[in-house]
Amino acid sequence: MKLYLLEQDENGSRAAVTSCVVVAKNKEDARNIHPFGDWDRVEVWPYGPDEVKVTYLGSARKDIEKAGFSLEVNNVICIDQSNI
Repeated sequence: MKLYLLEQDENGSRAAVTSCVVVAKNKEDARNIHPFGDWDRVEVWPYGPDEVKVTYLGSARKDIEKAGFSLEVNNVICIDQSNI
């Protein structure tokens, strides 16, 4: 698994997430992760994955992969909501 930084500047609301770090298999899987797991939550994230900037950070440690990764969860390691 790999670590990716997701960033967005489309949504500037007070509740918006400006960036987060996620665990994913590849860049496209990372791009499709929503910080709160629901793409209908447009008050905190952009309308769609195409508005998310993805930056590869490196390989995840094995203990992070085992602790947090599942195909059924968001795999978000940390979130920045500095607008709040």
